[in-house]
Amino acid sequence: MGAVRVNAADAARHVLTILRSGQADKALIELDSLLKTFPGDAGLLHLNAYALRQLGRISEAINVAEKALTVDPGNFEVRNMLGNMLKSVGQLEAANAAYRATLQRKPDYTPAYKNLVTLLIDQGQAEEAVAVGESYVRQTHRKDPDAFEALGRAFKAKKVWHKAANAFSEAVELAPRHVAARYGAASAFVEIGETEKARDICQQLVDQGEQAPQILRMLARAELELSDFAAAEPHLQRAVSVGSPEGVKDYANLLWMTGRDRDAETLLHGAVSAASERPAQAIAGMDELLDMEKPEQVVHLFDRLPAERKSQPDFIARLASARGDLGDMEIAFQLAETAFRQAPLNRVIAYQYIVSALMSARYDAALSEVKVWREREPLDQNWIALEADALRMLGEVDAYRRLYDYERFVIPAKLNVPNGYSSLDDFHAEFIEQVHGSSVFKTHPLGQSARQGIQTPRNLVFDDRPVVKAYISALHEPVKDYLDQLGSDPDHPVTARNSEAFYIAGCWSIYLLAGGRHVSHTHPKGWISSAYYMAVPPEAKEDPMNRPGWIKFGEPPYKLPDPAPAEHWVCPEPGTLVLFPAYMWHGTVPISGKAPRVTAPLDVQPGVAP
Repeated sequence: MGAVRVNAADAARHVLTILRSGQADKALIELDSLLKTFPGDAGLLHLNAYALRQLGRISEAINVAEKALTVDPGNFEVRNMLGNMLKSVGQLEAANAAYRATLQRKPDYTPAYKNLVTLLIDQGQAEEAVAVGESYVRQTHRKDPDAFEALGRAFKAKKVWHKAANAFSEAVELAPRHVAARYGAASAFVEIGETEKARDICQQLVDQGEQAPQILRMLARAELELSDFAAAEPHLQRAVSVGSPEGVKDYANLLWMTGRDRDAETLLHGAVSAASERPAQAIAGMDELLDMEKPEQVVHLFDRLPAERKSQPDFIARLASARGDLGDMEIAFQLAETAFRQAPLNRVIAYQYIVSALMSARYDAALSEVKVWREREPLDQNWIALEADALRMLGEVDAYRRLYDYERFVIPAKLNVPNGYSSLDDFHAEFIEQVHGSSVFKTHPLGQSARQGIQTPRNLVFDDRPVVKAYISALHEPVKDYLDQLGSDPDHPVTARNSEAFYIAGCWSIYLLAGGRHVSHTHPKGWISSAYYMAVPPEAKEDPMNRPGWIKFGEPPYKLPDPAPAEHWVCPEPGTLVLFPAYMWHGTVPISGKAPRVTAPLDVQPGVAP
């Protein structure tokens, strides 16, 4: 820069101009010289850390930022930047501390508040994210749209949908063109059944030139729930084209469910073939092929991946899953272990490692790791199911039976005739006609348990049709009776969550066709689940030896080297609910005739409806 500036402040302004022009490398050269003249100047150290960060030299940038803070500990901008850099290298607790320290020094600094809320959400600490958000808005008394948008995301992570909608709406009222808040409002509205409102918001955003994949996907979701498939498809195509992995899954699912499975395969093969440029979409493609039960295609496509992708844990884990599906248990475990050693905190990879350990008779290893994840995510029902499998295989009968106590936990109950109907037969007939009579789907959704069946696309809890509302209302009495029987033992994962309050969190309906069944599954985000029967094929009663259409419990969806058959069955009857813990593996024996099997399952959560 020629002669040295008269003072450090002038020098800093000069360097800042260089940085703003995008020349971080040139700025760094200037800074190296200036810091010899003005050693320890906080402003220059701040810019030095920023330049290093821009050049990807994060470890050096962290060291310089920490040095700057020893000189000027009150610099909230540097401290917030330090938090961002610590987060980028996986030092999440240190990042958390940096954001909180920033807010201690400047309580109304919205960037640090937003960063802290985002970090907590990413770590699965939705409760704490909401507490931070509510405290910030309350203490600062600021009408800041960004603050309300972050609070909305915190409520959304906690699945408190109405409060999320209110927070996002507050942000939009303050800043009508706030894109993130408008999208957030749409994402909350669709969850509480205000689907038309969600569609209109997203359509306005798209009309104004917004092409973010999450907006396109939300618009497509709203249109699908409103049965406007022709309108939804172009938006999913666009989401795929702009690189969205979730768009790949959504579009493949639409193609699959509408009978265009060849088109779905073409889409997924294309996504995997572009792994060099779009690895996340390639992973999504592999996941969907596994859900389509085509593991051989995943193996074939993995062989054609670029070398750098073949060594990455996300890809290795998908190959492990495919190999396990093909019965190559030892190869599957070796692959899963390789992926897990590289990414032990990745829950998808950890799940595959535990399953592969179970499938290869490494029961102790599976139990050891699943206990870590149960402590980390105590409400996730999948970890409880995997722990039960490990206990069962290790012969720890008492511990296993404590979780899989069928006599205590699997309870059939009768549904009273819903209000407005003369009989259950009349109610069932109207429900089936209204909910399934005009369905354009031809098969089950990917990633769900149904096979040879059709599932409703939206949460029926928010369906305004009288027949559906009557059903949801009628569920409360048998669910309450079930919970009253359970008690509230604090040392059991089911009863510890039991309180006087509960709500129906999710409800859907499934129409199984000839040969239809449910593969064994859990409801990972549930607590108490139930199947309610509206139509049952005659062979369920006529063939008790083979139990067609019966619900079965205890059999995992993967093959174990030691016997692990189903242990408990319930014969379905129209008008009956079967209530059970969401972590129990449950599926059905395939129906054998042409008469359908129609159910309306549900999930129950403790507490008050959000």
